[in-house]
Amino acid sequence: MVSSGFTFSDGEQVLVSIQKPLGILLEQENTSSDNETSNTGDDQTQTQQVTPSPVVVADVVTGGAAAGAGLQLGDVLVAVQNADMVGKPLEEVMEFISGAPRVVNLRFLRLE
Repeated sequence: MVSSGFTFSDGEQVLVSIQKPLGILLEQENTSSDNETSNTGDDQTQTQQVTPSPVVVADVVTGGAAAGAGLQLGDVLVAVQNADMVGKPLEEVMEFISGAPRVVNLRFLRLE
């Protein structure tokens, strides 16, 4: 049996170091957008700023590495390999995880 790796929790943040395959499904709600208007002289420009919503754990595979590390539904991913993932689109987060070594360090916020 392969070890689930290292897990640390301070009650709010959970740091896990687990082997691939991770055994979790991550998802991101639709992104929100804010309209911003700038006025430069006679011209008025409206731009739309898109802010990705948090990437969260949507499912934990029973018996998988993430389950063994204690990850829970709703945990919010904030870092991969100590790189900040807050505000990143899911596709970028997944590329970062895919490019990580076999043992991946993940940091989550637990919003209980």
